Amino acid sequence: MGSWCLLVGTGGDTDKVEAVAVALTRSGALRRERTGAGLTLLASDAVTVRPLGDGILLGHLFTRSADPASDTASRPPDDDGTAFVRRHWGAYVAVRPAADGIELLRDPSGMAPCYMARSGSVWLVTDAPRLLFAHGLLTPSIDWRIVAASLVSHDWRGEQTALAGVEEVLPGTVVSVGPRGLVRRRVWDAWDFARPAPGQDLSAEALAETIDRCMAAWAGVYRRPLIEISGGLDSAVVAAALVRRAEAPQLITFAAGPGDPTELGYAQAIADELGLPLEITHPQVEDVDLTRSHACDLPRPNARAFTQAADALSRAHAGAIGADAFASGGGGDDLFGYRQSIAPAIDRLWSEGPRFAVIRTLDDIARVSHATSWEAVTRFVRRMVARRQVGTDRNDIRLLAPEARGLAAVPHSAEACGNGSMPGKAAHVRAIATLSNHLEGHGRASFAPVLFPLLSQPIVEFCLAVPSWRWCEGGENRALARRAFADRLPTCVIERRSKGAFDGFCARLFDRNRGLVGELLLEGGLAGQGILDRAAVEAAIRNPAPSGELVMRLLALVDAEAWLRNWSE
Repeated sequence: MGSWCLLVGTGGDTDKVEAVAVALTRSGALRRERTGAGLTLLASDAVTVRPLGDGILLGHLFTRSADPASDTASRPPDDDGTAFVRRHWGAYVAVRPAADGIELLRDPSGMAPCYMARSGSVWLVTDAPRLLFAHGLLTPSIDWRIVAASLVSHDWRGEQTALAGVEEVLPGTVVSVGPRGLVRRRVWDAWDFARPAPGQDLSAEALAETIDRCMAAWAGVYRRPLIEISGGLDSAVVAAALVRRAEAPQLITFAAGPGDPTELGYAQAIADELGLPLEITHPQVEDVDLTRSHACDLPRPNARAFTQAADALSRAHAGAIGADAFASGGGGDDLFGYRQSIAPAIDRLWSEGPRFAVIRTLDDIARVSHATSWEAVTRFVRRMVARRQVGTDRNDIRLLAPEARGLAAVPHSAEACGNGSMPGKAAHVRAIATLSNHLEGHGRASFAPVLFPLLSQPIVEFCLAVPSWRWCEGGENRALARRAFADRLPTCVIERRSKGAFDGFCARLFDRNRGLVGELLLEGGLAGQGILDRAAVEAAIRNPAPSGELVMRLLALVDAEAWLRNWSE
């Protein structure tokens, strides 16, 4: 995998920039790609770099027709970035000179990482945060407030990371870097797309066409993707769309272990329908090392240890077949509005008034959530009376010390809450806004890019425009996506209502490592900083039959502790 680093001197300190460039290129992993116009770009051979007017673009850029943008693509000087993200999409960071510095534009999908920090008079911007600490440029220092916040809400993600001084350019944001520091502005807002445009076609056919266009664009970049399917709808949609355009796609699935529902029948049906080979693998708890974090090079404790076993199997098979990318259906649940909340009925009431259609939506929600219509009506009335706002009940303070809960207060952005009278759409916007938390921390990314093509900007914008109640029409979750691909996927997958789970795998992983979990948590940095409630953690570890939720919470804390140890070392 490639990496890049931009160096921007402030105050005309070219000597410092040159010294940093020499240090970072000494190993040979990075080369000088460009020097001039106030910046120096260092990049490895695998990085895609192209001119963009008087600036440069790092990553992949497509036009709205889904074809790769021409090498003559430009961004006019008077464009603050808003017009650019409306005309283009992809996974990119666009850079151009600005007064006494540079201007960075990160695309709204979040699929192209972008972090930055300051070393003296030099700003360093990179997709590989570990480079910020190479050759003593910066010294790692933990921001315990951010660590605690990440444990309270895995969804929340602000500019400041858990490493002091390291900031992230958030998706859909422009950052100007200069002698006076940083100036940020949003150029893409999910709420701008949360209502259909006049005359916008939101049919199942239009959704399928949008997904097909995006997959065709990605297939032009990655011709031999290894598509990871679970047997569920989201990964099946990715496979069905990519198979039409990719040169040599192949499938891999991960068999469930004892205690988890098997999905092999669904995965095999998908492979047979699409005419693709399927590699069936068997993840083992013995292949997970809880002392190791796949987020060890990232500035946040943002990985899940239990995925290590599947990660290794996927990487091994990709190497055997010469795959150039891993394609995942990740994000599909949130994108396609999969939830069992009563909120879509409230949205419909406020949008269309007290009509019979609201009762029909309540019945749909009851069927999706395996409840009775009377139960759905009761929940609806209670929610209307309570007028509870979205975003007030997502914090998780289990196993945390009381002193840490105030330290970890998580702010809720306007993006999360939005219009309080449309709670279903607000929940949809919030879910999509949090997806960038799941794009990193994958070990197989050291071999080839991990692609989440459903998060392509045109697909996201289309799904945002769909009224929340349409995702549960007919009593089906992700209803519009099911109809869009009904003619391309096996009936058993289109009609499937169950979902796979990792509860059994995680329970065995925890049980096998109880002693290690106790050592890591009770003697580690989180406990030492007073973030953990030691007595509660100890009781949870001793619990002979902990719930699946408690096991996942303990493993999440262990993930954070492993990340801390990696940076300390």
